[in-house]
Amino acid sequence: MKSFRTLSLSLVAALAMSLAASGANAQSKILRVDATAPSGSPAILLTVLGKIFSREIGVSLQINTGQTLTRSVLKFGTDDLDMIHFVPQISPWLKNGKRMYKKLKKKANKAYNSASSIFGFPASAIHIIAWQDSGIKTLADIKGKRVYMGPPAGGFYTQVSSYLNVVTGYTPKKDFDVIRLPWGQGMQAMLDGQIDVFMRATAVGSAVINQIGAKQNFVLLGAGDAADSKKWQKVMIEQLLNENATIPAGTYTNQVGGNVRTTTANSFILVRKNLDADLIYKMVKAMWANLDEIHNSAAVLKTLSKANPLAGVNMPLHPGAVKYYKEIGFKIPARLIP
Repeated sequence: MKSFRTLSLSLVAALAMSLAASGANAQSKILRVDATAPSGSPAILLTVLGKIFSREIGVSLQINTGQTLTRSVLKFGTDDLDMIHFVPQISPWLKNGKRMYKKLKKKANKAYNSASSIFGFPASAIHIIAWQDSGIKTLADIKGKRVYMGPPAGGFYTQVSSYLNVVTGYTPKKDFDVIRLPWGQGMQAMLDGQIDVFMRATAVGSAVINQIGAKQNFVLLGAGDAADSKKWQKVMIEQLLNENATIPAGTYTNQVGGNVRTTTANSFILVRKNLDADLIYKMVKAMWANLDEIHNSAAVLKTLSKANPLAGVNMPLHPGAVKYYKEIGFKIPARLIP
């Protein structure tokens, strides 16, 4: 009887341990994800990936939108984040404690060393918008105007500052007034007539821009012939790792004017470095195996290409991602191998 009781207690203990392990495993399959505006292509992509991962490998993405990436990425250093979309311009600042991380060098460096990339994609074309009746016809006309340049702590400001300087030679705050607000408030300020120029990186054909066109006619301002200059090539393409892009005439409701030359800002996906390599391998494999579904989910996701899976990526890959790319025979740049 005593032996039976001992055996029973052992079985109960084993069952409890098994359930605890099962619970921990289930919890690990819910990944915490930060993203910017829900209407942006990265957030749309993450939402689609959430459906694919849940169906294919039983992984759920808990997506928190409306976040500022430069702040969110620091959560990798405290294991409070599992996945985020990021931009290559910010990576060296995070690594070396520069710009917005100047007073947070240790936290920034720890976050950098706690994150790994898995894939990249040309996510967002820079749109620069003014109302047709504003008198602003080219970027040269923004002198003295109120220009929205993204959230207070975001990296978008640095990118578009370079863009405007290359095209016009203007310096923000000196040649025009800079307005920095959260994305949603910036959009509302444009609709309410509180700013003269609205800048936003979003996919060509984005619903965000159509919201502006729903109010009245607008013009898109672009780089024009400056996109052929050596300075543009050096700054926008080589330094900022962007790609040239064109926004066709008639893309949006009430868009006035012809084709507009601009640049596409690349993004890439980061995951927590200490996530299981097999899990990341399965995630990356599931994503590329369902590329047609991703493309068909939204027009803004058609830029994702298996021919260039590491577009804009400038942080080392996760070992699980390395395994997948080697498996399919993709040549990984040495700088991205951990």
